[in-house]
Amino acid sequence: MSTPLHQALENLSIADKRALGEVCTPLIAEPHTVLRARLAYHRAHPDEPGVTVAELKAHLMKISH
Repeated sequence: MSTPLHQALENLSIADKRALGEVCTPLIAEPHTVLRARLAYHRAHPDEPGVTVAELKAHLMKISH
């Protein structure tokens, strides 16, 4: 399925695609840093309760709107 965004990205020039990639790299790296920190915390504190999948899904739905 092709969306308007997908079509617009396909139509970018090579230079524009490269520039977009350079801008997006820090945005992509940040979540990985957060996830690594959370995993390290979890490993250091294995007895602390986490959240259920349902709780996580509800939270993600709440912040996406």
